[in-house]
Amino acid sequence: MCNLKKCIFALVGLLTLLAPAGAQSITVGIQQFADLGINARMSVMTSDPSGRLFVNDQNGGLYHIDRASRVVTLYVDLSDDRTYPSLDLISSGEPGFQSFAFHPDFATPGTFGFGRFYTMHSSANNTPTPDFDPGGSNVFHSVLLEWQTSDVNATTYVPADAAAPFREVARFQQPYGNHNAGLIAFNSSVGEGDPDRNNLYVAIGDGGSGNDPQNNGQDSSNPFGAILRIDPSPNTSSGSKYSIAMDNVFAADGDPNTLAEIYCYGLRNPQRFGWDSSNGDMYIADIGQGSYEEINRGVNGGNFGWDQREGSVGPTPAGFIDPVADYSHSGFMTNPTAGNSLAITVGEVYRGDRIPELQGQLLLGDFPNGAIYTLDVDNDPLNGGQDHLHELILEDLNSGQEGRLSQLIAQNRVDLRFSVGIPGEVFILNKRDGIIRELVTLTPVLLADCNLDGVVNFFDIAPFIELLASSTYRAQADCNLDGVLNFLDIDPFIVFLGLPSNN
Repeated sequence: MCNLKKCIFALVGLLTLLAPAGAQSITVGIQQFADLGINARMSVMTSDPSGRLFVNDQNGGLYHIDRASRVVTLYVDLSDDRTYPSLDLISSGEPGFQSFAFHPDFATPGTFGFGRFYTMHSSANNTPTPDFDPGGSNVFHSVLLEWQTSDVNATTYVPADAAAPFREVARFQQPYGNHNAGLIAFNSSVGEGDPDRNNLYVAIGDGGSGNDPQNNGQDSSNPFGAILRIDPSPNTSSGSKYSIAMDNVFAADGDPNTLAEIYCYGLRNPQRFGWDSSNGDMYIADIGQGSYEEINRGVNGGNFGWDQREGSVGPTPAGFIDPVADYSHSGFMTNPTAGNSLAITVGEVYRGDRIPELQGQLLLGDFPNGAIYTLDVDNDPLNGGQDHLHELILEDLNSGQEGRLSQLIAQNRVDLRFSVGIPGEVFILNKRDGIIRELVTLTPVLLADCNLDGVVNFFDIAPFIELLASSTYRAQADCNLDGVLNFLDIDPFIVFLGLPSNN
């Protein structure tokens, strides 16, 4: 254990933070974290409030991943027709098991959210009456469900009521096979006591086809082409399956022609969104039609212009909000094998200490070709265009190869996704090889420097104790390098301080 007295480098590589001024691209490490063992169509990875990791497969599986052993366990399977015949999951192209989210009070007994989590899936069972019908064809339904487990620590789903393992919260009729539901998530930037904490955000595309034939994007009376915000708890007074977030602009405007559930609209296919935990800013990736891909900053009641506008080119029409960044399909960071940039995705603004190179950077990318970009939200004017987007270079720690994800996994198409709601950590998903990868720093990490002042001393004791009691993993406190913060890290920490070991 004496070697732990020295600066232990969790990862060794380029000292990116010391790069010369004017350097635009950032290089970080990437390494395998876990393997689902199947050709999974991974879509969302997040953690429950206790810090346990979960990932879903659009084909139907929701999986628990043990942090220490990296063992993957099937938590619940939405494609299990014997157990859940009414779900009738379809998974091909865009449809499938789209997303899931844990209630912020999932692990808090005595609260409405205790044991509750939510899923969004595409269902061939389109005979029930939908809550939202835009007209036209009835191709399939997007269904938002609430599940409740009786054991919040179990690695497999144990329904609180075996006779009713889930509850339907909302049902959307899909007129076309594309541009359906996307991410569902609770606001990861707010804490206990914040009025937005228990509101669920739901991304819904414009209904599909091309050029928005139903003009849903500019229709604030229906949920298509919008981000919705609801409280998923039932409204007992009205009998509604969920409650309205009353500070939504359209909930308080007194206009019967606007939909109270809408948070913002004028979007084409907003499959992904994420927050900046430092200020609550929300960033939405809106997949473009034929010319531009957009990142928009969420605004309550905001209209982002689709289907009247795409990108930030030209004057901004009255009532529309420009994207904070956008890029064209042609001539922007093209992939020689996969072609031009075609469809945008987004993660979150990195605010952690594990990957200092990414501090203040919004992670986004083109999900077909796997190129990852960064946007410095602390210093960029956020006034649109692509000039301040820079490609993130990945260094595979196993092979030493640098490049894009498509090059590292030897696939022309990647279907890139970022993890969300896992503080201080970034995991990278794809729909090709079933492997979850994590981004890691190439800057040395000094173990036991828990207050991040560059020195290991007695001032690190209080932060060390706080970290051991926290659900947030931080590399500095993982003194035995086993990937878990627990009492086993105490003895190496004592040795770091130069005190007698218990061994």
